[in-house]
Amino acid sequence: MQVQEVRKLIAQENFRAALLGAKSFHLGVTKEQRSAIIRAYECMVFPDFYRSIGKNIHECINSGISVLKEVVG
Repeated sequence: MQVQEVRKLIAQENFRAALLGAKSFHLGVTKEQRSAIIRAYECMVFPDFYRSIGKNIHECINSGISVLKEVVG
């Protein structure tokens, strides 16, 4: 997925699809930013697992969305 498509999904507030599309981004994204994006998506898809290992689901998702908006602009 290209950056323009992710921007469109963010504008539509379809964050799950936007995070899914951005998971594969490597250029211009730090390892930490990419990890936050991936974790946010996975918390949306597998919330019970992440809750079981002590993660705050809403915090991880909000953090990933913030990073996504920062990276994609």
